[in-house]
Amino acid sequence: MADNENKAVETYSTANTDLHNAYGKYFWLFTGVALVVHLLLVFFFVMPRGEGFEARAEEMEVIEIPPEIKIPPPPEEIARPATPVIAEEPVEEDITIAETTIEENEPVEAPPPPPAAEPEVGNTFTFTPYTVKPKCKAGCEQEAILRHIPPLLKKSGVNCSMTVGIRIDTNGNVTATDVLKPSGNSACDQGIQQWARTTTWTTAYNRDQPVVVWIAQPVSVSTQ
Repeated sequence: MADNENKAVETYSTANTDLHNAYGKYFWLFTGVALVVHLLLVFFFVMPRGEGFEARAEEMEVIEIPPEIKIPPPPEEIARPATPVIAEEPVEEDITIAETTIEENEPVEAPPPPPAAEPEVGNTFTFTPYTVKPKCKAGCEQEAILRHIPPLLKKSGVNCSMTVGIRIDTNGNVTATDVLKPSGNSACDQGIQQWARTTTWTTAYNRDQPVVVWIAQPVSVSTQ
């Protein structure tokens, strides 16, 4: 037992113990490094530079103020208008209107003759003036047009387009037709003309007068 007690007590050193013992040395080392880095940053990046700047002094214009400003006096009060007073002097009965001379008016030139009557609308398409264009009232459906196309054309799958001139009287009835732009198929053109004669339209007006007009109506037929 005595031998064991006399043995020197052995101690063991760990990494944590070594770091704790060297704390002071590392603290001052890193503090010095951080201080040097901050000083370099301040010197190279933060310190103000005076190069490229120039002090300027702007000249100010001095305006002389007049020594005294005279304010004009306020305007005088406007006097109220005088109140009319009825005169007491009697009016003489002999006062009359001065004599006047009536002169005859100068003769007026005769009015221009009335405008000539509008020329009669013929059986071929002509330009007719109007302010209100007629609109189709009945018979302008595609089915109504196909009823006037020959059956052989409809079976063969006809596809034609033409422009037909339509003359419309003051009652809205079609009184004549004229081929303005043929389709190239005479049977189709005749069928479209027959259809146009069965349609009814609203009355056309030139200003406030009903008129007979020609209109150009494009028509397309397709049975394909």
